[in-house]
Amino acid sequence: MKLYSISKPFSAALCAVILLAISVAQAQSTLLELRSTIQDAQRKNIAFFSVIGGTSHYNWVLSIGQELGQRGHTFYFLSADEDAKYGEPFTRVKTVPTGPGTDHKTIDTTALEDPNFTFFQLMKPVLDSTFKNFSKGKYFSNKIDLAICDHIAESCVEAAIASNLPFIVTATADYTKGVYSIHETQCRWVVNRCCVETSAPYVNNDVMSMKNPTTENESIATRFNNMFILPFQGLYHLLPTMRDLIAQKKLLGIDAKLEDPYKKWQHSLKLINNLYGFTAPRPMSPMVEMVGPIIPKKYKPLTPELQEFLDAHTRVAYIAFGQTSVPSTNNIRLLLTAVMNGIERGALDGFLWATVGATMDRFPSEIKTLSGKTYLMQDIFNQVYPNMRMEKWTPQTAVLLHPSTALFVSHGGLGSWYESMYAGKRMIMYPFYGDQPLNANAIESNGLGAIMRPYLSPEQAADLVCTVANSQDIGRNVRRYQALVHLHSDHGIFRGANLVEEVLYTNKDGRLPHRETADKRMSYVKAHNIDLWCLLGLIALLSTTAIGVVLIGMWKLIRKRGLVGQRKIKKN
Repeated sequence: MKLYSISKPFSAALCAVILLAISVAQAQSTLLELRSTIQDAQRKNIAFFSVIGGTSHYNWVLSIGQELGQRGHTFYFLSADEDAKYGEPFTRVKTVPTGPGTDHKTIDTTALEDPNFTFFQLMKPVLDSTFKNFSKGKYFSNKIDLAICDHIAESCVEAAIASNLPFIVTATADYTKGVYSIHETQCRWVVNRCCVETSAPYVNNDVMSMKNPTTENESIATRFNNMFILPFQGLYHLLPTMRDLIAQKKLLGIDAKLEDPYKKWQHSLKLINNLYGFTAPRPMSPMVEMVGPIIPKKYKPLTPELQEFLDAHTRVAYIAFGQTSVPSTNNIRLLLTAVMNGIERGALDGFLWATVGATMDRFPSEIKTLSGKTYLMQDIFNQVYPNMRMEKWTPQTAVLLHPSTALFVSHGGLGSWYESMYAGKRMIMYPFYGDQPLNANAIESNGLGAIMRPYLSPEQAADLVCTVANSQDIGRNVRRYQALVHLHSDHGIFRGANLVEEVLYTNKDGRLPHRETADKRMSYVKAHNIDLWCLLGLIALLSTTAIGVVLIGMWKLIRKRGLVGQRKIKKN
């Protein structure tokens, strides 16, 4: 009887729970799913073009193109003949060769060892090739709805403007101040609102002076040189080239004048394959979107030979300098000696070098370590030593992801930095030009590795390799950045595709009015409240004047009455 009295309320409660669950399930079954109707809109044709570059210029944009292709859009990759290979892995991208590209495909870094060599000599071939094989109607037909232009591809921007097409500018770094010094000069001395989209007084945006992300640790002498001296040096060195470029534009029927090219971008969206942690935090314009780091999700696997080599070791240094940088013999000797000394000291147990553009005659004939042992380069290339391997090309992502890869020796390209952090590998940087010194300094200051400087002695270089390979602090910092890259790279491609579709479906005569800040439609005086300060100053001036007049009047009245009183006293 007692058991029955206990089970009866329990059964009632159980029935109530079941009935509630059934009613909730029925209610949920009647809910409708919210579905975006934009997916039913007319599909568009998109074209991407870049004058020069490697994976850091192409792959991340093509990854966005692959996603857009999967959504039903047609994505064209307009490439130089020799760069068509970059489009091959992307099955939803239609690669269209446009003819021979620039001859400036690799850079011999031996020239950088000349004390008289300047950055401007490096940039001249790129500028000369900007409008090579250009014609207004060549790039974009009437079927194209949107152009995507690499930040160096001024010809792409001009073609888009000539075709009345909306366009997006892509870059790996947030260059919103001049890439070339002559542009930077105008940006500094002319009030141009497009110059402040991602800039701040403490951020180094000029490719010539941005060896450090910010001016925080720069001396006043360095800051003065970067602010006032370098722009005029750029003007002096690049003015003849810029005049030639203007002449080319005029021959092609393009409106040509000496102006900041970023002025033509001010109403266009800028997509940046970057994120805070890899670039210095600063105020950001609504016309700039950071979507990085975008890392292609598919990569080539290790060859059987490389798989066997890495499996046979536990602490391998991987050495690679990208597609365009060719290290000098002196660079190679210092790096190779340092890594081999690291092997002899036990910090490493092997190395893998992807030579790419560096042929065997670029390497020294022999390497002598601090222990006095000599290694013949011919023997290294012939794989006589089981812990040393030279390869013309390697699948970089697969190598970095292998657990035996302990250290990445790199030139400091942004794409390589992303891949290294994604794989959780510490780095040694040997930067040459462009954004590489900036990236290298950021890597070192954030405790992710160190810079191998060309003036280091063999002992110092060997110590640096061992320190980076064994440092627990560097290991912890790399794991932090690994988490950062994994979290942001998961949705970068999807977000980039969404932004491209935003421009496709919301632009009005090529502009994005919903993203334009109010100051774009206001005078400089009103946008910065200068008129209010002037009005306040005028009110203060008038008030002060009125008060002064009243006080002076009162003083005169008091003085007058005092004089009258004195006269009356004298008369009495």
